[in-house]
Amino acid sequence: HWPDRYIPLFGYSRYDVSKERKYVSYKEQVEAMGELIKAGKIKHWGLSNESTWGVAQFVFTCEKLGVPPPITIQNSYSLLHRNFEYELLEACSPSNANISLLPWSVLAGGRLTGKYENGAKPQKARHTLFPKFQSRYFEDRLNEPIRKYQELAKDLGVSLAVLAQAFCKSRKFIGSTIIGATTLEQLKENLNAFEVQLRPDALNKIDIIHKLHPNASNLDG
Repeated sequence: HWPDRYIPLFGYSRYDVSKERKYVSYKEQVEAMGELIKAGKIKHWGLSNESTWGVAQFVFTCEKLGVPPPITIQNSYSLLHRNFEYELLEACSPSNANISLLPWSVLAGGRLTGKYENGAKPQKARHTLFPKFQSRYFEDRLNEPIRKYQELAKDLGVSLAVLAQAFCKSRKFIGSTIIGATTLEQLKENLNAFEVQLRPDALNKIDIIHKLHPNASNLDG
């Protein structure tokens, strides 16, 4: 689920040289993928929680060894965490490595459902049961952008969860989206979100909120 080498993850984005460590080489990893493809055990493969440097190294190594390159990358992406849109998107663009994003935590640990607002603790909800899990999504600095996204969703006549997932659908660099649900009602809401087409004016309002509160779930700014 993450690189063998050190990279900043799970809310952190600043690279710390002092945390570098030995890791399985790109060559060894790519050779393993090549063997699995030749054996017919897999058809394609992807990356997870990777950086621009990592993507470039994997693609370069694949070209050097004649192994099919990765076709997807599973990284965090949501209304509250759009780091992928910077240099990593350039590397993964169809014009370059052509690696589509498969985003996880598009509802920001449930914060983008609205169910935790005003201190609510829904029974059996993940953060109620495990308050330390993904705690970065429950920092006070997220309250204001979430409130604004909630207001926008209300103006559009959809739920906050639908807005968050429809936004992902609108991104051309996203191939598919990882969803999660505990109840059948949540699953239906998630699936229905991908039937929603956000208009350009709605997307513009999302960008305005993002500019005021960029990547609010980042722990290191």
